[in-house]
Amino acid sequence: MSQSDSVISEKPQADRLKESIAVLKKLTVDLGIPYSSPEVQELKAHFDRYIKDGICWNGNVSFAAYGRIATVNLPRGAKKPIEVTLKQFRVN
Repeated sequence: MSQSDSVISEKPQADRLKESIAVLKKLTVDLGIPYSSPEVQELKAHFDRYIKDGICWNGNVSFAAYGRIATVNLPRGAKKPIEVTLKQFRVN
């Protein structure tokens, strides 16, 4: 998606920051995934754009080292929370 096609969030920057920190804390403190891991840093890069510029994003971040994939929704709506869902890889 080019910069001109970007969707900007209606959520205030302070709320975007608060929600992003809560998700990162859940991943690193509660689930024990190192903050310095490439997976967390990739997710943080999306959060950084969302916090700073309000750039919304939907996509996946691979947490393959942990047997998971994160489905991420950084929403436009002010009332919609950030959603990050870790799903286990299915091995056929």
